[in-house]
Amino acid sequence: MYLLALAAVALASVFDLRSREIPDWISAGLLASCLVLLALGRHPVDGQGVLWGVGVATLGALVLFSLNALGGGDVKLLIALGATLGVGAFIPFALAMTIAGGVLALRARRRGEREIAYAPAMLIGLLALAPLTWMAR
Repeated sequence: MYLLALAAVALASVFDLRSREIPDWISAGLLASCLVLLALGRHPVDGQGVLWGVGVATLGALVLFSLNALGGGDVKLLIALGATLGVGAFIPFALAMTIAGGVLALRARRRGEREIAYAPAMLIGLLALAPLTWMAR
């Protein structure tokens, strides 16, 4: 699941950097893959962990969306990541993503830019999570 999430967020980052938009098919595909693997019993997180991941991701993303800190595509991708990672991995991912997003925002402000592509912050957050995924094996 981690590699699937990494591939989806890397692809979303390319789109976000180019156009400041994340196509819905990326988030929908990630979420659909997660649900299929969960139904087949191949998801590394149980159903309750997936639901909590979706809940935490949705709550956090909607708060940030209401503050104009995230766009709609970012929200949808975060919700799909909540399902993919489950709550246990989503929380450290979100912390790393938030730190990366802050650094990217400071860089953008210094360059006079008013907005940033946030999918790269998600990618950095996932890469920061990599050691935890390898240790869990």
